[in-house]
Amino acid sequence: MKAIKVRRILVPIDFSPASLETLRFAKLLGARFGAKLQVVHVVAPIPIYAFARGVPLPPFPDKPIMQAARKRLQDLVLQSSLPPGDTQCIVRLGEASSQINEAAIKSRADLLVIATRGLTGLKHAFLGSTTQRVIRGASCPVLVVRENEHFSAKERARRGRTPLQFQKILVPLDFSECSRVGLDYALEFAREFGSSLLLFHSVVIHSYALSDEYTALEVPNILSQQQDYADEEMARWRREIEKEFGKIEAKVSVGSPVEQIDECVRTEGVDLIITSTHGRTGLKRAFIGSTAEQIVRHAPCPVLVVPNRAASKRPASRK
Repeated sequence: MKAIKVRRILVPIDFSPASLETLRFAKLLGARFGAKLQVVHVVAPIPIYAFARGVPLPPFPDKPIMQAARKRLQDLVLQSSLPPGDTQCIVRLGEASSQINEAAIKSRADLLVIATRGLTGLKHAFLGSTTQRVIRGASCPVLVVRENEHFSAKERARRGRTPLQFQKILVPLDFSECSRVGLDYALEFAREFGSSLLLFHSVVIHSYALSDEYTALEVPNILSQQQDYADEEMARWRREIEKEFGKIEAKVSVGSPVEQIDECVRTEGVDLIITSTHGRTGLKRAFIGSTAEQIVRHAPCPVLVVPNRAASKRPASRK
C-alpha cells in the first residue's frame, strides 16, 4: 500500500472561534506530515432577496472587501505563528461551499480541514450546512473538526497541550467497494499516528420490511440472516487486514448506524472516525440522505470523510 502523502492542507476560515480552533488543529497536522497550509476565506455576495423590491443598490464594493479579508487572513497567519512564506492566503467571492471546493482543486490540496456547527432539525433542513455541502463536492478527503465531547473537560485540556493524538480510529463498514476506500485510507492514517483500529458495522432492518403484516413476521429471520452475513464478512475483512496491519478490533451491532456509531465512540474512547461517502446526488441523495453526512452531523469526535471519487487514486484493492 502507498503511504498517505499530505503536502498541502486547505483550511476554510470565517474568523469564528470554531474555524480558528480548526486552524490550530490543521497546524499540528501540517507539522506531522510536513505539509504547507493554505487558508481560504470566502466573501459572500449581496443576497438575492436584497433586490426583491427593485430597490437599486450601489455596485458591490468587492475590491476593498476582498483586500480587507486578505489583510485579516495575513494577520491571522502571523498571530498563529505560521510561516508567512509557506502559508498561502486565498480570498474568493461567491457561495462558500463551491468556492472552497474550487480552491481545493486549484491549489491541489491533499486534505481539507474544516469546522462544523453541528446544525440539526429544521434549521439544518432549511439552511443546510456549508460543511456538508463541501463534503458532497470535495475532490480530496475532508477532516471535520469537532472537540471530543465524550472525553472529560480535564482530558480535553490535557490533549490540547500535547501533540496531536489519534489513539483509536473507528472505521464504519458496509462491506462495499466504497467502504474499502475509506478503510485503505484509515489503515495508512493509523500507521502514521500509531493508532489502533476498530472496524464497525451496524445491521439495519429497513422500515419497508415492517409495512406488511406477513413480511413483519419474518423480521426475526431476516435479522438473523443479516447478522450471520455481517459476522462472516467482518471476520473475513478482519483476517485480511490483520495480515498487513496486525491485530485490530471489530464490532457488529444492530440498529441505526449513526446512533450505534455514536454509542461506540463514547464507550470505546474513539478519537477519530474515518469513513467514505457513496457520493449520491440529486433526488436519491435528497430522499435517502447520506450516512457519512449524518455521522459528521452527530459524531462526538472529529470525522475524516474520504470521497468515493478518490477511488482511482487509492492503492490497488487487496486480493
